[in-house]
Amino acid sequence: VGVISAIRVVTNRNIVHAALFLLLTFFCVGAMYVMMRAELLAAVQVLVYAGAVMVLFLFASLIINIPRALQLRQWNRQSVLAVIMAGVTGFCMILATVRAFGGLEAPEMKPLGTPRAVGQLVFSEYILPFELASLVLLAAMVGAIYLARGAADEEDTPVDQADYAAVGDDQNESV
Repeated sequence: VGVISAIRVVTNRNIVHAALFLLLTFFCVGAMYVMMRAELLAAVQVLVYAGAVMVLFLFASLIINIPRALQLRQWNRQSVLAVIMAGVTGFCMILATVRAFGGLEAPEMKPLGTPRAVGQLVFSEYILPFELASLVLLAAMVGAIYLARGAADEEDTPVDQADYAAVGDDQNESV
């Protein structure tokens, strides 16, 4: 299901359908993490990618407003040849993988990505990269706020200099 939905992401011309197939692909990757007993990675995969990235992707796709004429399917000889070559290449890769690892038994998996193990690693061995990442995110947030406020300030109506002069003249006369 995951491979088919990933193929549909890149072959589908309708951007909303492609986004839905991408969402399904993200959930399939999360399910693979669960099968590998890495529940924390599965939760992060679904929350980060399936949540935030998909919202951003759909928001951007609605903003750009692609014309309907660009969404029409166009097939030519190169497209057909590309599909055939991709199928042959995929079949050869699957065949080579089955021949190389077909008779081997899967080793026993120990739990990976438990919250305790990740927390101990992040706050012991990887504390410096963790803090650097937090500083980069803080800088990005401050930059986004600065850009948003700058755009809002430009939209304000300009004040005429004559208004300031009139206010100054009134104050001088009353003193």
